[in-house]
Amino acid sequence: MAKLSRDLGGDTLHPRETLFGTGVLGGVGAEVVIAADGCACVCLDMRGTYSLTAEVSGSVDGVNWTIIPVRLIAGASPVYIAAIAGSLSGVWSGALYGFRLVRVRCTAFVNGAASVTLTASTAAPDASLSGMVTPNLGTIIGAVGAATTLTLAAPGLGLRHYLTYLSINRFAATVLTAGAVPVAVTTTNLPGALAFTFEADAAPLGTMVRWREDFAFPLVASAPNSVTTIACPATPGVIWRVTAGFYLGG
Repeated sequence: MAKLSRDLGGDTLHPRETLFGTGVLGGVGAEVVIAADGCACVCLDMRGTYSLTAEVSGSVDGVNWTIIPVRLIAGASPVYIAAIAGSLSGVWSGALYGFRLVRVRCTAFVNGAASVTLTASTAAPDASLSGMVTPNLGTIIGAVGAATTLTLAAPGLGLRHYLTYLSINRFAATVLTAGAVPVAVTTTNLPGALAFTFEADAAPLGTMVRWREDFAFPLVASAPNSVTTIACPATPGVIWRVTAGFYLGG
């Protein structure tokens, strides 16, 4: 049996229903706004023939708005985006984080019109795949003796890189001689200015040192909407390869 609660004034609080609104996005600035008090999840259904960019965002005060990353429900992986661009129709979902209002707004327009339905629900968003899959890969291989940097592009407003694994290989393209100082691989936009130390040992031609870390809990980038880099220094006789698996999230 459903339980009815009371507010501070002693009045009965009725069971919540899904809140929704409908409208058409047919130009820059067109929007649909709904209340979202107490809701945990937002869903956007967008249909029609159009080419535009739409953003889902939430507000606490009704004046300032924060981007809500959303993902396509029909997608096979938790790929979150900050803006829906182009002509794709479908249903997107995201977490509300306690916002009082939620909206979908057209920020760029080419042609057509999108019929939208925006809903806010008390149902918790489905995050069952978060951290369980690796939908994105970045990799780079350098030239002999050259500095090599893997750069993960800025993911968009409100989004960060979540690294599921990182692999760094050091290949000896020539006979390597030992050095007195270890080789440091540095990063940007990862917690604690993360860095790695590699051997500066003597090594025969054709040998390779392999380092790989699979993060049991994904390593999150420090700043949203920023590039993340893993930089290997110029090392005589060495070819570097760097590979990172990651997904995007808020």
